[in-house]
Amino acid sequence: MAFSLAATTLTDTAVKEPATTGQSLRDIIQLASYICDAPVAMVTKADDSELNLIAKLGFDGESILRKESFCGYAMEARDAVMVIPDTTLDSRFNTHSMVAKGPKYRFYAGSPLIDPDGYVIGTICVFDYQPKQLNQRQIDSLQALSRQVIAMLELTKLSEQLHQTSMTDALTGVNNRRAFDQRFEAEFARWQRTGQPFTLALIDIDHFKSFNDSFGHAAGDQALSEVAKLFQRHCRNYDFFARYGGEEFVLILPGTDRVSAYKTLEKLRLVVANHEWPLRQLTVSIGLASAEKFSDKKQLLEAADQVLYKAKTQGRNQTGVFSDS
Repeated sequence: MAFSLAATTLTDTAVKEPATTGQSLRDIIQLASYICDAPVAMVTKADDSELNLIAKLGFDGESILRKESFCGYAMEARDAVMVIPDTTLDSRFNTHSMVAKGPKYRFYAGSPLIDPDGYVIGTICVFDYQPKQLNQRQIDSLQALSRQVIAMLELTKLSEQLHQTSMTDALTGVNNRRAFDQRFEAEFARWQRTGQPFTLALIDIDHFKSFNDSFGHAAGDQALSEVAKLFQRHCRNYDFFARYGGEEFVLILPGTDRVSAYKTLEKLRLVVANHEWPLRQLTVSIGLASAEKFSDKKQLLEAADQVLYKAKTQGRNQTGVFSDS
């Protein structure tokens, strides 16, 4: 079913992209290059079969097969810097493709990256086209830089974990209101910039207060979590689902007009209605509005909310669609 509401327009601003640790790692390999007087430097991070280059200087590749790398040997050294003064005199590497063919490296030094749990996760290393030796101060400095890389990666991991926690609803495990606010602003800015449509849907669990009154808040919390799981499991993988507050959820459907969004939301509504609920049947009411009708995100949100209200007052367990007709 579709409902009609009037729309007005205003303007809004875009959001900035978050910063990364890339520049800091590039600074570190610049230091490694300078300290060791070597034109090629990189930080590698290992997976099962490859060493991924998470920072690099003087090298064009993105990854190296672990079994074919110099760094694979350096990772086995653990607490020492592996130095190869002349690769052509080392039986492990004198036939290596990067020595015998191109780029014909003659010198290598690599310090393993050891995480706080004691695992070797990669290296910081330097290459040169001329044979040479490092003095003890250079070796100590390369080890110090490897510890700085680990400290930076751990700080980044912690920051990501804290960010994830701050963006996740503690009860249901889905995105929270803060995460929605950021994504909503970004999607609206993209719509204004590119004209790519998206649709916003507000979802409310019907008669949830009476459910809590009848079965208690613990049962209500379980019901909230189960509704969240159903939506998370059945919505499209590129949609953005979040808990908006109380028994209300929100769904952003990128690149979706209101007709397609209505079909998608009706399927999700029926998933909840047809679910086997242990205590009492639960349903949801939904209000959706398409961004293409608005140039102000606040009024888009208000339109979806008013359509949701109409869906609830006109019988519940239905999807209302904003229309300007």
